[in-house]
Amino acid sequence: MSVSSQSPSEAAIVEKGMEDPSTAQTKAPDGGLQAWLVVLGGFLTYFATFGLLNSFGIFQVYYQESILRGTSASTISWMGSIQLFLLFIGGIIVGPIFDSHGSRSLLILGTLIYVLSIMFTSLSSELYQFILAQGFMFGVGDAMLFYPTISAISHWFDHRRGLALGIVVAGSSIGGICWPFMLQRLFDQIGFAWTTRIAGFMCLALLAPSCFFIKPRLAPCKSADVTIGAIKKTFSDRSYALLTASMFFIFWGMFLPFYYLPSYGLAHGMSLYMADNLLAVLNAGSFVGRIVSGVLADKLGRYASPQFVLITCKLKAADDCSFNITFICALCAGIILMCLHAIKTATGIIVFSALYGLFSGGLISLQSACVAQITSDLNMIGVKIGLLMAICSFG
Repeated sequence: MSVSSQSPSEAAIVEKGMEDPSTAQTKAPDGGLQAWLVVLGGFLTYFATFGLLNSFGIFQVYYQESILRGTSASTISWMGSIQLFLLFIGGIIVGPIFDSHGSRSLLILGTLIYVLSIMFTSLSSELYQFILAQGFMFGVGDAMLFYPTISAISHWFDHRRGLALGIVVAGSSIGGICWPFMLQRLFDQIGFAWTTRIAGFMCLALLAPSCFFIKPRLAPCKSADVTIGAIKKTFSDRSYALLTASMFFIFWGMFLPFYYLPSYGLAHGMSLYMADNLLAVLNAGSFVGRIVSGVLADKLGRYASPQFVLITCKLKAADDCSFNITFICALCAGIILMCLHAIKTATGIIVFSALYGLFSGGLISLQSACVAQITSDLNMIGVKIGLLMAICSFG
């Protein structure tokens, strides 16, 4: 078909470099310049967003010891809870918008809201101001950046999807190592306000190029295709329903150490400096876990069949998830987390941080890989990931 004989919508697909979803569903390139630019943009986005979210424990301790002294730890932690809730439940809106309109507008607006949330945090002094800026605005901006990134990866990668997602989500681990050291040092040297502003400018520098690196491979589907009927049909898929239920229980308690580990260390005799560094140790373990789990998932299988989850660990054919990396990560992370109440020494808490990071690290990237693996129409990937995360938000 010549360009002159194309319809306006088909011409737009060619002009934007996207492939027609009717012919491109099975042709994910698994590499190439644009595919790896998407990965790079995702890495930068996760460094700036999830990396800072994973470092909330630093803010929690600082607020308890300084700005919000006298406010209970559980009250302060509402900021982090709101961040996560809005990040997760935002998928029910942002996911369908990505499928029907693409990524560019979401990423630009998300960057603006996210950076402004950090700047407004630097101006805050009362609890309600922190909750509005660092809770609500931060969570909304984070959601608008999270879903286009994680969904676009599945457009470009298939057989190497676990590796690509592992690299992207590892950006949050590297951020989780760097942010605590930077914040802790600058809080002492230049104070809270300018430290937070510097963090905001750094996030802007990281997110600006990502808005142009990250783009979907497939053309957006029609808004009419994302209907209530399509959503109901999604939950009629038994594998998807079981995966969603599994991830709900996994995420229910997975993020607790990211918020309370520094406080837990302080309560058991660790110095403020060492307690703050626990998040860096946890994220260092998470970095290794996310890369390794992604590589193993590509080779050995990302998700289990219902029979694997509910009945047995019996191995299946090599092309049908012969080994469940997600199951292993979730099981080990859960066991380690249940042991925390018995760990009282500084050495034990440090070891816990490294091991918990190692096994919990793969769960964020692998849940998206699992959804993509059981999705035949990738034009619905944003909807499916968004619905799963929205349900998990109530955990």
